Amino acid sequence: MRPQPPSFDTDPTEAITPEIDVSRDVVAERAQRVLLLEDRDDFQEVLREHLVSRSFEVTSVSSGVEGLGEIRKGAFDLIICDMMMPRMGGEMFYWAVTRLRPATAQRFIFFTGHQTNPAIEFFFKRVKAPVLIKPFELSALDSAISGVFRKLV
Repeated sequence: MRPQPPSFDTDPTEAITPEIDVSRDVVAERAQRVLLLEDRDDFQEVLREHLVSRSFEVTSVSSGVEGLGEIRKGAFDLIICDMMMPRMGGEMFYWAVTRLRPATAQRFIFFTGHQTNPAIEFFFKRVKAPVLIKPFELSALDSAISGVFRKLV
């Protein structure tokens, strides 16, 4: 027998209270973690602010050496990496990271202002990661991020 909806004549103590099981439907989703490597403070800040506005949890560093320290602390959902940085550039950083965390290889986006460098071009062809050429629009970064996450699903 189906319960009748309460009416104005119904005693409030007899009103039907629906039971809702939200344990399976509502799951607190954590922010996706992004490691951003850029040695220029101004460019790093613009990128960091943009990523935070897109609800990413961002860790910013200015060299591959600092980036490796962060990678050792924990995994990241995405790594956005400049190619030309002091002490350890993007290529050396990539190879070091993929030795520590092989699954991370598919989570890189690179950017550079040196697109005509043959060594960098060879590296990009070898790793098949998205590459943005400076200066780039933030919408291009958003598209690259979407592309990386689509490939991971």
